[in-house]
Amino acid sequence: MSSYNLLANFGHLLLITNCILFFKNYRSYSTAIKIFSFYLATILIIQLTSKYLRSYKIPNLYLSHYYFIGQFLFLSFFFKQLLKHAFYKKIITFVLFTVLSMLAIYYSLYPSAYYSYSIFEIVITSVPLMFYSLLFFIQKIERENNKFNYIVAGFFLYILCSTLLFTAGNIKADIKRIVWYANVSLYIVYQFLILTEWYTHFRKNESPS
Repeated sequence: MSSYNLLANFGHLLLITNCILFFKNYRSYSTAIKIFSFYLATILIIQLTSKYLRSYKIPNLYLSHYYFIGQFLFLSFFFKQLLKHAFYKKIITFVLFTVLSMLAIYYSLYPSAYYSYSIFEIVITSVPLMFYSLLFFIQKIERENNKFNYIVAGFFLYILCSTLLFTAGNIKADIKRIVWYANVSLYIVYQFLILTEWYTHFRKNESPS
């Protein structure tokens, strides 16, 4: 087994751990954490399905659409809970409707794109989430509350690298290999920060706000 696969499997193990922990006291959590818990579960299902199909050499690129669109949907609603300004919430609602409409039009015009990676899809579903992350930290300047800092910081670093990776195009093989390792390493960091968030704020069965 390659070192990359070892890292990827370790990332999956962390994701499974986080799913178990976040669903452990699910009913006592706020809406934001409930949404985030379902996001983790959805990503886990997609990743394990992709791994299973890949092991049997069955095409699985179409699962990337469920990953990116699912991530966009869940985390848009997640940030809508976290961002308190009414104007920010209106931005999220508008962007959500616009992006989904653009994707519907895109795949109706280019149905063959369903079976491959779509740089268009990756960009329009990832960039808004990066923007929401920045809005979250701007909001933190005004509010003294450290909850969700680890999750959002880890997510921002991961999605930034991931977006650069998938939109890199024709770069040299050795450079792309480094980027892939950086991506899986940042994914592990992201999962560790999610675990840190749970341990710091949610392990005592408190009701997060």
